Amino acid sequence: MKKTILMIAAVLLIGGSVFAGEGLDISFGPKIGYQTTKLSYQKADIKAGFANNFTAGLFGRVSYGKFYVQPEIMYFRTEQLFSLNVHNVGEGWLPEENVNFTLNSTNLQVPVLFGYKILDYSIVSLRMQVGPTANFTLASKTLFDKTYTLTSSTGETIVLNNNQEAFDTKTIAWGIQAGLGVDILNRITLDINYNIGISKVFGANLINERWGEYIDVTNIDNTKQNMFMVTIGYKIR
Repeated sequence: MKKTILMIAAVLLIGGSVFAGEGLDISFGPKIGYQTTKLSYQKADIKAGFANNFTAGLFGRVSYGKFYVQPEIMYFRTEQLFSLNVHNVGEGWLPEENVNFTLNSTNLQVPVLFGYKILDYSIVSLRMQVGPTANFTLASKTLFDKTYTLTSSTGETIVLNNNQEAFDTKTIAWGIQAGLGVDILNRITLDINYNIGISKVFGANLINERWGEYIDVTNIDNTKQNMFMVTIGYKIR
């Protein structure tokens, strides 16, 4: 599935000219930007976004009149914090507090956006767009905020270290992306899209297989990737 979707995205991105004909405009180019859970126009927030949640990739666009299709391939990193409860059933494990850990992951996102130009002038054009997106987790690691020692009523102990370790999440998470875009001089593009996660990056069952003997994972329900993506691109042609 993963290879198939990547192949389709690559064909759409760099092979769209095969379908070029009268009335079709084919363009492509690089994009850079950042991801954020909250939009801000403050310079410090934008600078922090580029520093901590930088994203880069390529986009293509096939336009027919005011309508267009825009596939993209974007690489980015994410960081999510989770707080888990410890089992307290029978001889349950008794820590002093909940267990907190961070999931750091590198991702490849492949959206295919269908858009319409609301305003279309030679100097500037305004677009709106929506479409499905596939998010592939390339690699991920978990990091506990400290070392936890869980002790049962029988005196048995288990240690959760605060060292990073590899963690396998789902291969693919689906979402829907929607937003607005601006083209300046038909070369520079600015896009602000919001990604709504449909499927979770990982679910309770996956965590349960790893730490379920000690940790209550029933509150793992916030792993859908809902965030804004702000990008600036340059149309090579």
